[in-house]
Amino acid sequence: MADLSIPLDREPQFIAKIGFEPAFEVRLDFEPVRAEQTPHGERRMRKIIGGAISGKIEGTVYPNGGGDYSLGRPDGVTDLNTHIVLRDRKGEWLYIRNIGYARTDGYQRVTSWVDADVRSDHSWVLGLFFVGVIEPLGRDAALIRYSEVL
Repeated sequence: MADLSIPLDREPQFIAKIGFEPAFEVRLDFEPVRAEQTPHGERRMRKIIGGAISGKIEGTVYPNGGGDYSLGRPDGVTDLNTHIVLRDRKGEWLYIRNIGYARTDGYQRVTSWVDADVRSDHSWVLGLFFVGVIEPLGRDAALIRYSEVL
């Protein structure tokens, strides 16, 4: 097996430039939460019943095509796991997978991957990371503001 370690007499070279560019916003509407106690905490499941996407991508959230499957941990942090199916104005489909954390102090962030048809107008999303900041909109809705990681 090849030795992939850095020799002691050499400094690693890292590309330290990182940036963020606003990409799109997704408003999600949920059905009421269903909660179950598990050995790991409270599993909360909510079906996504609608919403919209705006910004570099415009369209709607496909009703009943995704959901939020979060886990309320004993330490008060919630592990977020959300799957969203979208349809743009031309009828092209996209899929967003979010994982992240929600804390009781209001910090709610996700790391996101977006999938689209390689032939679509949205193929620019392929191979990119996005980060999202979540703003709750009442009990059964949320707005996620996504930025592309540059």
